[in-house]
Amino acid sequence: MSPKRLVLMVEGQGDVEAAPTLVKRLLAEHSFFDAVSLDPHPIRVGEYSKISKNGFAEWKRFLRVAAMRRNLGGCVLLLDGDSKTKVKGQPFCAMRAAQRLAAEAMTVGAGAQFSVAIVFACMEFESWLIAGVPSLVNQPFTDGRKEISELPSRIPDNPEQIPRDAKGWFRRVMRTGYSATRDQAELTRLVDLNAIRAHPSMRSFQRMESAIKEVVDAIREGSHAVTPLPQKSG
Repeated sequence: MSPKRLVLMVEGQGDVEAAPTLVKRLLAEHSFFDAVSLDPHPIRVGEYSKISKNGFAEWKRFLRVAAMRRNLGGCVLLLDGDSKTKVKGQPFCAMRAAQRLAAEAMTVGAGAQFSVAIVFACMEFESWLIAGVPSLVNQPFTDGRKEISELPSRIPDNPEQIPRDAKGWFRRVMRTGYSATRDQAELTRLVDLNAIRAHPSMRSFQRMESAIKEVVDAIREGSHAVTPLPQKSG
């Protein structure tokens, strides 16, 4: 079986480089490249509030765009979990939002023609990097910079909850400040993934790994997964 194409859908400009960097590392660590090849061009979709408007019209449009790519096996959507948009009239909940996105994806072929996995990083992609920040001390960037010269004095116990502004946290601890477009992929390349895994509060990172595995397992079996499964009505 030739590898199927895996397309990433991401929120911000920094994610366009950082998400493929992370997913490539995960695919390599788990020996998944026999089943999937990572599409080199992530689709930037914006935040949940954007793709949930007008009956999720934009979300469905992006899925149709992905479905046009040759030999598509699956799509992985990665968004930040700090949205304030209501879900079915209730305060934002990442799980409810993911289930709603999954249900809408099924109306345009997910589960029948290709796999879809929806993941929310809590609160932001950078929250995962905070969990692994001890491994970033004195690590040289590609351009030679060493932005984190010593271990920050205050590392949040639970980066999935505090700080809500993980990007701002990095702006304070990095020597020349933090820019997502400049630094997010670099930090993702350097961080020790096992340090993130070992952190007791990184459930959304665990979810990212398990979601990718679900998609790859489905591809290997010749089927199509939708994860998380939509909540049954009634």
